[in-house]
Amino acid sequence: MKQVVILISLLLSSSALTFGQGVLVEDTIILHLTIDDVNDILESNGLPLGLLPTNYEVDVHRVIYTTPDVHGEPTVASGLICLPTGDTCGVPMMAYLHGTKLLKEECFYFLNGEWSLGVIAATHGYAMCMPDYLGLGAGPGIHPYQHARSEATASVDIFRACRTIATEKDLDLNGQLFIMGYSQGGHATMATHRMIQEELSDEFTVTASAPGSGAYDMSGSQLDMVASFDEYAVPGYLPYLIQAYQEVYGNLYDSIQQIYVEPYDMTLPPLLDGSVGMWDVNTAMPSVPRDIIQPDYAEAFFSDTTHPAYLALKDNDVYRWVPQAPVLFNYCRMDEEVSYLNTITASEYMINAGAPHIEVIERDSTIGHFQCAQPTILFSKLWFDTMADFCSSHVGVQERAASSFNIYPNPVSSGSVTFSNSEAILVSVMDVQGKQHIRAERVNPNQALDVSKLGPGLFLVVIQQGNDQIVRKLVVQ
Repeated sequence: MKQVVILISLLLSSSALTFGQGVLVEDTIILHLTIDDVNDILESNGLPLGLLPTNYEVDVHRVIYTTPDVHGEPTVASGLICLPTGDTCGVPMMAYLHGTKLLKEECFYFLNGEWSLGVIAATHGYAMCMPDYLGLGAGPGIHPYQHARSEATASVDIFRACRTIATEKDLDLNGQLFIMGYSQGGHATMATHRMIQEELSDEFTVTASAPGSGAYDMSGSQLDMVASFDEYAVPGYLPYLIQAYQEVYGNLYDSIQQIYVEPYDMTLPPLLDGSVGMWDVNTAMPSVPRDIIQPDYAEAFFSDTTHPAYLALKDNDVYRWVPQAPVLFNYCRMDEEVSYLNTITASEYMINAGAPHIEVIERDSTIGHFQCAQPTILFSKLWFDTMADFCSSHVGVQERAASSFNIYPNPVSSGSVTFSNSEAILVSVMDVQGKQHIRAERVNPNQALDVSKLGPGLFLVVIQQGNDQIVRKLVVQ
C-alpha cells in the first residue's frame, strides 16, 4: 500500500494529468485465467457449472487513470478491467459499479469486493469495467460517498481507459455498453447512464442499464428512512454522507460541533479516512443515526427546503430524467438499508415522464438488502445477455457442466421438453428477470413437460434431483 501512495503522489505532482480524462497511468495484467481457473471461480461463488458461459480465457488488468475530483481538478482513480482473450470478434462493454465501501483496500484494485464478477462477464465475451470511484482503491483523498457526478465521471473515465487497452490489445469493441450496479452502485448506475445520455452521447451510447436497490431519491425516500427516530441497520452511512457532502459543497457546517453532539464530534471523523471499514463506524454509532445530530441543526434542516444539507441531497437525486435506453430496476421489499420506495419513486417518475423502456422487478418480498444482491446481479447480467451481440461462434446455449444432465429438445419451438433424468425431479422454469413461469413438483423419467405457454426467449431451468440442484438454460424459439 505504501508504494501505491508514493506512486499516486508522483503522478499528482507530474504532468501526467494534463492529457485529459481517462488517460491510463498504470495498466498491469495481474491475472491470466484459464477456463479451468474461471470454472473454479464460478464454483467458489456458488454458481453451478453450465449456468453461465465460459467461452474465453481472461486477463485481469489493474488500472489507474486520470479523472476529475469533485471540484473539477485533475486526480486519479483506480479499478479493474477484465478482458476476454483469444479468438474474439467485436465485444460489448459492461460495467459493474460497486456498493458502499469505506476501507480503501476493500475495493477492486486490491482484488477485493465482487471482483470475480468481472471474470464472469469477460469469460462470456464482455469487456468488463469495475471502477473504485474517487478516494477508494488506490485513489487519493477521501471518498465522496453518494456524490452522483463523481460516481459518473470515475465510471466514464474507466470506459475510456478500457477503450485504450482494447485498442492496444487489438480487441474490437462493438459499441454496446451495459451498466449495472447494486446499492450505491445502483445510484452510480443511474448517475452514469444520465451523464452519458445528456452530456456524452457523441462518445458513448448506453444499450441498457440495470440499477439495483439504489438510493435514487436521496432527498425523499432515503432521507425519510435514515433521518427518522427509528433504529437503522447501517447507522454509519449518515456520518459518511455528511463528510462527503461537506467535502463536495463546503457549506453543511462551519464547525464539526455545529452538526454533531458530543462525543461524536471527536470520535467519528478519525474513522472516516478510509483506513477502517464500515463495521467500525457502525459500532461507534448509536442505533438511531439522528441521535448524533445537534437538535438545533436538525430543526433548521427539517424546517427549510433551502438548507444547504437538503440542497446537497437534492443535487444527488438521480431519477428526474427520461432514459431512452432500456432500464431494469431491481429491488426487494424488505430492504432494511435502502428503502424500496426509492425504486417506486424513480420508476414511476420515469414512466410518467415518457421513458419508453422501464421495467421494475421485485426480486423477493421477504429478503433484505444483502440477500437481494445476488439474484439482482445474476438476472441483470442474463437480461443484458439477451441484448448483447456476441461472436457467432458463441451464440446460443453453451454448457460446461460436471453432470451430463440434458434437456431435449433445446432450443425448443413449441410443445414440450423431456429430461435425461433417472428418477423423479422437481422442475422450476424462470425467465431472465427471475419470474417463475412453471413449477412441476414431480417429473418422472421420460415424462414430458409442457412449455407451450412460454414465449420466445431465454429461460433458466432449475432442477432438483435428489440432493443435487442443476441449472440449465432453455431457449424457446
